[in-house]
Amino acid sequence: MNFTKTALAMGSAIGVRKLVESAESLDLDDMLEFVGLERRIGAASGIFPAIGLVTVSAAVGAATALLLAPSSGTKLRARLSDGIDDAKHRLADSISQFEHSHHGRHAASLERATHRRNQ
Repeated sequence: MNFTKTALAMGSAIGVRKLVESAESLDLDDMLEFVGLERRIGAASGIFPAIGLVTVSAAVGAATALLLAPSSGTKLRARLSDGIDDAKHRLADSISQFEHSHHGRHAASLERATHRRNQ
């Protein structure tokens, strides 16, 4: 009789350990799938690549226009240098403005991701 109780207790302990190990490997997508739901793709996931593509296309077009426009080498280099400096400043301003407007949301999501990774 004691052997049966001991075997059941050991079996339960092993089962609980396996249950805990499988629960630790679950993430939010697994739990949502279990109840028949899925994450909704946000608007930002489609907008940011499009903005990047438009920006790169505009830069390539502007560089091509500068290179094909008739002017002397010195003037062309000066215009290119001014254009690149202006683009750097605008990009830095845009990045700082974006970081400022999204700081609280980004910090909270970064903290949650760090917390999940450390567990």
